[in-house]
Formats: sequence, C-alpha cells, structure tokens
Amino acid sequence: MMSLRGRRLQAAAFILAAVLLAGARADKASAANAMIQFGVGQTSIAAGTEFVVTMTVNASESITGIDAYVSYDASVISFTGGSAGVSGDSGLLHISQADIPGDKSSVQYSLKFKAYGTGTGSIGISDEAVIKDAGGKNMQATSNRISVNVTGGLAQPGVSDAGLSSDNNLLSLEVSSGALEPEFSPDITKYSLTVDYETEKLYFSYKASDDMAAVSFSGNDSLFTGDNKVKVNVTAQNGEKNKYVINVKKETEQETQQRLIAEGIKNGSGIDFDVYNDNGSVYIQNQYKFQIVDVDESTKVPTGYRKTSVLLYGVNVTAYTMENDLDNDYLLMYCLNENGDREFYQFDRQDKSLQRYTGDLIDKVNADALNDNDTESKEAAKYAANLRQLAIIIAIISALCVILVMGMISVIMRQSKTKSKGPKDELDF
Repeated sequence: MMSLRGRRLQAAAFILAAVLLAGARADKASAANAMIQFGVGQTSIAAGTEFVVTMTVNASESITGIDAYVSYDASVISFTGGSAGVSGDSGLLHISQADIPGDKSSVQYSLKFKAYGTGTGSIGISDEAVIKDAGGKNMQATSNRISVNVTGGLAQPGVSDAGLSSDNNLLSLEVSSGALEPEFSPDITKYSLTVDYETEKLYFSYKASDDMAAVSFSGNDSLFTGDNKVKVNVTAQNGEKNKYVINVKKETEQETQQRLIAEGIKNGSGIDFDVYNDNGSVYIQNQYKFQIVDVDESTKVPTGYRKTSVLLYGVNVTAYTMENDLDNDYLLMYCLNENGDREFYQFDRQDKSLQRYTGDLIDKVNADALNDNDTESKEAAKYAANLRQLAIIIAIISALCVILVMGMISVIMRQSKTKSKGPKDELDF
C-alpha cells in the first residue's frame, strides 16, 4: 500500500497539474483563432478543364463576419464564378460577408476556375484576412496555399490538334502608369509609353480574345531611366504565339518635374498618382510621394469608417471605407508624406485624385451607422469586462492553489525530518 507520504506527494502533484491546466484554459479563452483551408480535388489539370477550389474557414468561436482577399495566377487559370459574397477577377478575389447568420464556427466558399494556360498556378490568401468573432473582435487567422499544375493539351477530350483555337490576340490592354500611344487596338502590336522617374514597375489589366489563350509579360519589372522594352506574349490554344511590344521611356527627375509644370498639374488641387510595391512597402506617387503606413495608437480613425483592403493598379492597398456605404466614391488612406508627417488622405475613385483629409465627409455617415457603432462598442466593452473578471477569478484560484501546495510541501518536509530522528523501525519503506 502507498505510504502517507506518497499519498501527500501525489495530491500535491495533482494540484499543480490543475493549476497549470487552469492557466492553459485561460490562455485559450482569451485568444480566439481561425484557420483558412484551401482544397482542390486534383492538382494536375488539363487545359480547358473547369475545377472547383473550396475555401473553408474553421474557428474556435462563432464566426460573424469575413473579409479576405484571395490571389491566384491569372496567367494559367481564370475565375468563372463562386459562392455568394465572392467577387473579383484578374488575379484577385474578394470574399466579404459582414453578417453571417446563425451560430457557425465553420463557413465554406466555392471558387470556380478554368484552366487555360500551361504551368503552375497557386491560390491562397493575399495580405491579412479579417475574421470576426461573436464579440466583434478579430481572430488570429492562419491559412495555407495550394498549387495546381495546368498541362497543355486538348480543350475537350477527343478533339484533335487541328481543332484547337489559333486566336492569339488581345481585346484590351491597360497600363497602371501613363498612356499607350497610339491607343490600344488588337491589330497594332507596337506602342510607346512614358512614365515618371519614380515608376519602378508596370502593372497591366487585359482581356484575351480567346479565354483559352495564355498571356505573359516580360521587361515590366525594375525599369531603369531611359529606354525600356516591355513584351506582352500571347499564346493561342494551338501554341501559335503573338507579341505586343511597348517601348517605355522612364523620365529623369528633372524631366518629370518639367512635364508636370507644363501640364499644369504641380499646383493643382488634386494629386494624380501611381501605386507600386517596393520591398513590401506600398507607395503612392507622382509629383509627390506617399507611403501607406499603419495607423499609430495615438491616432483615431474617423467615426463611421472601417479598415479594409482595395485593389489599385494591381496593388493591394490598406484603406478605410464608410461602414454604411462600402462602395462610396471616397475612401481614406493613412500616409507618410515627404515631410515625415503621418495624416489621413482622401482618395476619389472617380477622379483618381488624392488630397489631405479635412473631415468633411464625416457628416455623410448616417445616424444608423453611428448607432450600430455605439451598439458594437458596448458589446465589445461588455465582452472585455467579462474577460477581465474571468482572468481575476482564475488568478485568485491559482494563487490559493499555489499557497495550498506550498503549505502541504512544508508539512511533508517537517514530518520527514521528524521521522528521520525517530527509531529506525518507524520509517516508511
């Protein structure tokens, strides 16, 4: 049989384990998390085949809202449709559901694609996904990325090479900075383009005449001052190639300033701009240069606005939109200007202009949106208060357990010393 000393040590170990378990549960309760999992039935897909990718969001708590961007390789796969709340094309999809009904800890979306190129296409989350819990808090979200290998071949089973399309033309081509000269036409294969001295990379939006044609770009990265050559390669379904060539002149700083003055832009009220990503930082620039940065703790986001991500010239940009009017022509960006000042700037989607935010738009946020914000704030405060109370209770219990364990260990040690001084036959073995 177990001695009294052994039973006491066993009890002390049990109490210590209970204390550690309580602490682990407290940590788990205070940090909700979510996992975004992409899945596909097969990873090797023949050109011309439609396939479905599932995006499953599993969370440790109820999911009340989702706002995420999914990127994919538009050079080898094209988006054809999806579940409610899914929109976008040209390599970027937006999954947005502000109010998810029911008490769901798992939500699934279907993304339908069609393979049309040759190569490997990846699909995954772009930037940080926003997953809301029942208290309106952002969960800690992680995600995976999948790849599909698109192989060349027949568009349909049983169709010979002679039946494949030879259409290797573009219907449209637009560039992120400057304007093509002459204006784009499918029959014209040579163009010229002038960009300012700070443009490092060109982004394109396009549409092929045949959805099965593959489109790729070369020479549009790391532009240098002077003459550059950008090539747009279009490969038809049967392998026939077509090439559009753009001769790009990148200005010097002096040439850019002289051109802006000549065009009367330098003293204008708006700011025409270009957007680009440089070593992970996003910049807006033309005659002035701005870096989009995170809002610091001392700065308050204007009432009625919510943080989101928008696509400008092929670049994901952190911005703030009106909560009750997400499609409004105006949105806010928090920028670091050339003087080192951090301020909110107002972007006009229609005029494509950027200017310092003065606060005039706050009056346009209706009373319903403000009331919703008040309700959400109260619920969030109540949720935070409950968490604090839970933490206090757990801390008190943990402290009492530690005191109890220390007391029991002290008693055991005293009894052990006492026994060691007594007759030998009184010792426990």
